[in-house]
Amino acid sequence: MYTPWGFSDSKETLAKGITSYSTPSHGGIRLSPERIEQVPQSCIDANFLKSGEWWEEDCDWCVPYIIFADDIRAHGRAYKFEESLELAKDTARYHHPELVNKNRRNGK
Repeated sequence: MYTPWGFSDSKETLAKGITSYSTPSHGGIRLSPERIEQVPQSCIDANFLKSGEWWEEDCDWCVPYIIFADDIRAHGRAYKFEESLELAKDTARYHHPELVNKNRRNGK
């Protein structure tokens, strides 16, 4: 699979329509068109790649991880899910405050 960072050398399905890709140099999460429709536009606008499809592994991965946490948890394939979710929330505080502020207003 070709990603924004080159050809992937591995992938893991985190949940239906949510796939994590790695390349020799970088990686990220790819969302299906159905999943993209569920992401708030403010998060897409803040995405480094300005795309709802790809979420790079340094700062942007936290958005789909938080938004789709219940689905990722239910799928049961994510590596150290609970620890990763906490890291996603910490990352979002610094790189995607629009997501953290939205979730605070909704009681999450």
